[in-house]
Amino acid sequence: MIWTKGMTDRAIKLTDQGYTHAKTAAMLSDEYSANITGNAVRKRLKRAHHSEQPAEASVQFNDDGTQTATALFMLKHEPDKSPETLMRLCGYDPEKFDMVSGDYKVYEQHSTKDGTVPQYSIHVRVKPKSGINAQELVMILNKGIKPINIKQANGGDHNLVIPLFDLHFGITTFDSLRPELNELCNIIGQGFDHIVVEVGGDLLHSDYMGKTQTVHGTQLDHADTVKAWEDAKWFIDDLIEYAITNAQHVSVYAVGGNHDFDMQWAFVEGLADRYEQVDVHNTIHYRQAYRIGHVGILMAHGDVALKKLPMLFANEDSDVWANTKWREIHYGHFHHEVVNDDGGVIMRQMGTPKPADGYESKNGYTMAHKVMQAFEYSDDQLKVTYNIGGGADER
Repeated sequence: MIWTKGMTDRAIKLTDQGYTHAKTAAMLSDEYSANITGNAVRKRLKRAHHSEQPAEASVQFNDDGTQTATALFMLKHEPDKSPETLMRLCGYDPEKFDMVSGDYKVYEQHSTKDGTVPQYSIHVRVKPKSGINAQELVMILNKGIKPINIKQANGGDHNLVIPLFDLHFGITTFDSLRPELNELCNIIGQGFDHIVVEVGGDLLHSDYMGKTQTVHGTQLDHADTVKAWEDAKWFIDDLIEYAITNAQHVSVYAVGGNHDFDMQWAFVEGLADRYEQVDVHNTIHYRQAYRIGHVGILMAHGDVALKKLPMLFANEDSDVWANTKWREIHYGHFHHEVVNDDGGVIMRQMGTPKPADGYESKNGYTMAHKVMQAFEYSDDQLKVTYNIGGGADER
């Protein structure tokens, strides 16, 4: 492979921003449609006389278990200001450490060889992460698991989509959702060609095991996350196993929420190992589209880029868009139902049966109908909307 100056400069900039050789190689491969390895990046940077090592570095171990590090860099590009980048530049893996505080200052350094080059003094205070990360959790949960094989006993011609948005297990319990689960199983028992279970984010109330906080660290009312996992597992397992029995094809599509982005990803990964008969489509992206027959559906949690979703659907998932006649967008986040036809795309904001937590009770967010829904489609249009837990079906 022939390196161009543009590729080299881009590799230097990415490395200066704290990306590893492997991550830099992956980004360059995508940007330049080439097959670049991390080792090739390392060799190229060496030939370009680029060093990612700090000119000076010091580390102090504090009595409270934190570590303080200061590093000096002569960089040609300003580094990314994210905590992850600052930690990487000081030699800390963001997967294993949390940043308590950090900053950097810029000085001008002059040399006869390079001229005037900015020198960055980067200072971070970090602490080791407590507990385990999502990937380690998946490995622990799935160790020794034998896949479940279930015999199909029923089927049909139509397709069924079951959106599960904002269930917030930890506040919601398996026992509180037994009536909704029974209703869903009665619907599934009619028999379908394809059943899709949408896990639309905030399946779990907290993104942590030992504390109750959102992805961004917002403190929440206390929830027992271990019990939340157990309740979610019982509910999802019962739903999937009944779906396998009564449909020729079963799929799970998932996007993370602002409460549980990492933890839900780990939970859904476990489903793929338990149920080989189910097509599990997990992602760390904020949106995911799919089609069943000539019906196209875009999923998003709803907390970001909400007004852009119809155009994002058409642009990011043009293959789904082009090969469907009926298009819908499913999202949640706001905990109440709204339906809108936006230029031929049905926007469905999903409600939730979740009981009110302390924050919602305090602010009066308690008046929405506590309902779930399921949608039955023919090959190219919606046929039936089922209201679950909130009254009669809408036909």
